[in-house]
Formats: sequence, C-alpha cells, structure tokens
Amino acid sequence: MSALMHGTEKVTDTSSVVDLETEKTTMTMTYQQEYLLHAATGRAAILNLSARHNRFYSEGDRDRWIATFRHSGATFTRDGELFTDLRAAFDGDGKQRLVTVDHEISVDGVNATQHCVAILFTVDRVGVTTLRTTGTYRDQLIYERGGWYFTSRELQWDSMPSRHPLMM
Repeated sequence: MSALMHGTEKVTDTSSVVDLETEKTTMTMTYQQEYLLHAATGRAAILNLSARHNRFYSEGDRDRWIATFRHSGATFTRDGELFTDLRAAFDGDGKQRLVTVDHEISVDGVNATQHCVAILFTVDRVGVTTLRTTGTYRDQLIYERGGWYFTSRELQWDSMPSRHPLMM
C-alpha cells in the first residue's frame, strides 16, 4: 500500500484520507461514486414521494396530496386535461386506492423524471377491493427546500374509469 503525505494528512491508495493529528480516517469518493450515490438517494426519495402522493390520494387528503407538488407553478394533467389549480385536479375520495409500480426514475442534479404505471382500485362499503383501471404517469420533479416535489404529473388512463354504480 502506497501513501502520499500532504500537510498533516496521509492519502492512501484505498481512497481514504487519514488525519495524522486526530488519527481519524475519512473516506473519499470518486466523481462516479458520488454521482451514483446522489442518484440512488434521489431515487429512494422520489419513491417515497410517490408513495405519500398515492396514500394521500387514497385517503382523500387533498391538502397533503397538493403538498407533494412544487409550491408554485406545478401542473397536473389527467387524460389530456391540464390543471394549474391543483385543488380542482384532486378527485380522491377515500373510496379508491391508488398504487404505482414499475418506476423508471432518472435523476440529473436537482431535476428528475419518472415514468410509472398507475393502478386504481375501488373499495366498496364492506371493504371489497376491485380493480378499476390502469394507466401511466409521466412526471417532472425538482429538488428544492430539502426534498423532492412534482413540478408536473401527466396521468393517462388506459381506459376511462367507469362511474356506473354496478362497476364501483
């Protein structure tokens, strides 16, 4: 193992720095390692954001659902209808369960994109859950104020959910 002395630090070939005064070892990362770490932590945080978004929708909690979006300028599009007023876009009523799967997430610094599959279930009065429809989300996200937020969500249902009482 080779070492290079620099001031009061010894740099080793194992990507660690030893402070000779305190004898503490600090691990350094290559640019690629740091990039991958940021991407992995960003992906995990975006998955958590999506889970909260789904849960708030399913619980019928409009204010917390809106809080998953950027505070200003966020949009939501459902089946081609654009909403700039997120309060008007919310249609969760506590009688449905929204689930997202197959997340494809790309993180680039403070911006990210996500594509995923949406699955919407209905829950009847006795708690029986039935598949209502499926669709896809295409999302733009931003990291600000210490967290990830949706700047835009585009939801396209594969088929229009039925509102007929026999189908709910």
